[in-house]
Amino acid sequence: MPSKTPAWLSAAATATGNLAAKYLRQFYWFVKRTNNWKLGAMGIGSLLFIIVLTVSFFYLRALSGAYGNMPDLAELALVENDEASSIISEDGVTLAKYYQENRLSVPLEAISPYVTKALIATEDSRFFEHQGIDVRALGRVLVYSIALRSSSSGGGSTISQQLAKQLYPRQNNGSLSILKTKIREMMIASRLEKVYTKQELLALYLNTVPFGENAYGIEVAATRFFDKSAVDLKAEEAAVLVGLLKANTTYSPRAHPVKSRQRRDVVLGLMAKNGSLTQGETDSLRTLDLVTDYRRYNEAVGSAPHFREQLRQEVERALAGKTHPDSRPYNVDLDGLKIHVSINSDLQRFAEQAVREELPKIQASLAADWQGQKNLPWENAFKNAVKRSDRYKNLAAAGVSEADIEAIMSQARRMTVYDPQNVAAVDTTLSSLDSLRHYFTLLNAGLLVTQGRDGVVRAWVGGVDHRFVQYDHVRARRQVGSTIKPVIYATALQEGMQPCEYTPAEQFTITEFQNYNPGNANGSYDGVYSMRGGLSKSVNTVAVNIAVRSGLSRVAAAVKAMGVDGKVEAIPSLALGTVEASLPEMNTVYSSFANGGVRPAGIHFLDKITTYDGTVIVEFKRPTATQKVMDRQTAAVATYLLEGVVNDGTGAKLRGTYGLAGPLAGKTGTTQDQSDGWFIGFTPKLVVSTWVGAEYPIVHFRSLRRGSATATALPIWGNFMRKVQQAPGLQFYKGGAFTPMDEMALALVRCPDYLDEMPILFAGEDGVQNASAILGDFLGQDIEEMMARKRQRNDETPREYAERIAKYLEKEQDKDERRKKRKEFWSDRLFNGGQDER
Repeated sequence: MPSKTPAWLSAAATATGNLAAKYLRQFYWFVKRTNNWKLGAMGIGSLLFIIVLTVSFFYLRALSGAYGNMPDLAELALVENDEASSIISEDGVTLAKYYQENRLSVPLEAISPYVTKALIATEDSRFFEHQGIDVRALGRVLVYSIALRSSSSGGGSTISQQLAKQLYPRQNNGSLSILKTKIREMMIASRLEKVYTKQELLALYLNTVPFGENAYGIEVAATRFFDKSAVDLKAEEAAVLVGLLKANTTYSPRAHPVKSRQRRDVVLGLMAKNGSLTQGETDSLRTLDLVTDYRRYNEAVGSAPHFREQLRQEVERALAGKTHPDSRPYNVDLDGLKIHVSINSDLQRFAEQAVREELPKIQASLAADWQGQKNLPWENAFKNAVKRSDRYKNLAAAGVSEADIEAIMSQARRMTVYDPQNVAAVDTTLSSLDSLRHYFTLLNAGLLVTQGRDGVVRAWVGGVDHRFVQYDHVRARRQVGSTIKPVIYATALQEGMQPCEYTPAEQFTITEFQNYNPGNANGSYDGVYSMRGGLSKSVNTVAVNIAVRSGLSRVAAAVKAMGVDGKVEAIPSLALGTVEASLPEMNTVYSSFANGGVRPAGIHFLDKITTYDGTVIVEFKRPTATQKVMDRQTAAVATYLLEGVVNDGTGAKLRGTYGLAGPLAGKTGTTQDQSDGWFIGFTPKLVVSTWVGAEYPIVHFRSLRRGSATATALPIWGNFMRKVQQAPGLQFYKGGAFTPMDEMALALVRCPDYLDEMPILFAGEDGVQNASAILGDFLGQDIEEMMARKRQRNDETPREYAERIAKYLEKEQDKDERRKKRKEFWSDRLFNGGQDER
């Protein structure tokens, strides 16, 4: 007989009505009479039914794409990782990369087998036994995590599921998001297993996953942490990298070497457990210290960062309109291209080192030059710069008063700035005003190395730290100072002025140009100078005098013809370098001297762009010199004059302080108030230009001793060239000889650089001016050809040699005249005469 109905059940029946009460009583007595085992089985069955129903619902929703893209088999078959494009130097070194994710994919055979063994042992020990979903691992996770509440269950995701997660990132799917996402990843993993073999999945996984510090894929990680290819990784190195997959930052061998070694040893133990290593091998490897060879490529410091930005523009122009076979346009950040450039990695490294080593000294010299001075000449310019700053403009736009803006910008705060003395980023406390002043007075530098014969770029340094100063000072246009003077002297030579024609250093006024009155930097106006003396000592009054005598319009035309693209005015101050130009332009100008009077069309640095497998997309032939701007002997004489600058003039430190040997020619250039310092020099193989200055010319040195180009730009040039000369190898960029002067030209340059007063008649050695007068009526080309045929005799003076050459030329002219008369006679006889007879 049934027991008495509980009071709570009677109350519930009364409240819900008769029908509900009936079913409620029946359910109660059913539960009451059924044994516990049966009830437990029914409960589990119901729970399983609910789980299956829920999973089925989520499966169908995932299939429809409700939880993120659900790729079909065709899409998965076309999976490609975004890959970094590499910049390859002419000597085969990777200078840097363009990327969104720094990745370089390699085939499985290019990956050490230790890597795959470590990966399987650590992440998915039954990788070859399942089809993307490891049911046993899932069961283990459920039992340990839910039933036993243990955190040692390990992960339930297979390699294929982890790959699915990397290829198709997760999204927030609301409540139960992790369950929905896991179901989606299992489905994608299962499809991946249908499309790819196990070996292909391993390769795809290892080329996809991140290893920290913006290194994606095993090849980049191997290079980053061990400076080797993935195929060369040892067992202990492979264990370090696979250990990183658990937590990139926590187990970084660079940042946390102790934790990284501990994780490495765990991975080695798992490799022993699954038979990839013997226990003896594992024990031996665990005793090894953690040894890395860290290489971080593509940093803002080094690897030609300013050049990269210029190169990117050229690459994007070159790829415009070109597409993949499937018609997709190329993307330099995603397509793993190989960009081959003319930069030489050794010369680039030397150039960067030279700037980084010398610029701190020059910056300290600027500070010393103004130490103790209260009225700095750039204060007003600085105040205007503050008002142009983003912070000031934002505050002003918000209606903040000028006084409050100054108070706000005077508040100190933590920031990272560039330290010019340590050549590094430092964390410090500065106000916004102090930070702006710091960069306002910061000196910058540019250095460009090209080949004289064709303008091919070998090194490019646009600044010292691209992270803080992105402006490329190779491309900057600044007044060139006295570096323009060789063009003045070459023009004078072209116009017939002789190298030993003396010019007084006296000061003078040019009334036609608003009483322009050039002055000399040292304040001396004594004596007279030959061309070599005037150029080597960089005497301003001599240069202007020669420019005026040569014709200012001719000088301006020569400056344009030799490579300066900007505005060039035919005014006297042109002789002192008031014209503005960039380093590439000035390298082109000086290439005219280095290349025997023939200038290249410009500079060249992009050779070709290929796909990763070497298929050429676009290729550019290296240019040849295209424009003759002066005759060969004029270039040879001008080079001789420029050698005097290095041997005895303002560039003499190159020989003494820096110990440079071999043929060298060049010119210093210092602009007004020591705002800009230049040195442009060349060897038979290379043209190198250096520039030093602040962003605003108002920031300058106070004294010529500290601020002349001899103290600023020349040390960088000397430092660089010394590294080149001392480096083993690099023979292609060493040696050689300048264009030789012919014997007459050699005779014409033999005279003192300086005389106390203008000679009444200066004939040099053996009367070279008379020799020049003797040949003055003949064409230069005819003289050169005849001198090549008739060499000077050992006992012959320049005058005697000139007279002999003149006699030969007169005979040639007589022959030409007689030939011309005979031609006219027979032409008249045979043609005009015949017509008269008719």
